Amino acid sequence: MHSAISSHQSAGSDRDAACVLHACAALKALYLVSGAAAQLGAHGLQIQDAQWQALAHATRDANAVLAAHQDSKPDAVEAFRRLSALCDRLLEGRATGHAYSSTAWRDLARAGRDAYEQLNA
Repeated sequence: MHSAISSHQSAGSDRDAACVLHACAALKALYLVSGAAAQLGAHGLQIQDAQWQALAHATRDANAVLAAHQDSKPDAVEAFRRLSALCDRLLEGRATGHAYSSTAWRDLARAGRDAYEQLNA
């Protein structure tokens, strides 16, 4: 995704470089935070409020990046959209008191791995 975003931006611009770094950082944060939650959930462990808040924050940041880089590498954007959508669904379910099975958490972990592979593809 980094190469996809950077090729979309003007070469040599400090502002564009900062934008690319911010975008990659937001997507990596979503991967890391969702992966931590997925690992806990898949093992039937409780996810603390601070972890849910971190997941919500990372999902919002990633959604903003994805909206701004819609015309970047389609595979990477689609992979992170899927990850973000799964995070949104889990966050919505938590708000309504829904408990998810270990399968749902494993799906989140898989989506995270798939998306992360696209970062430097």
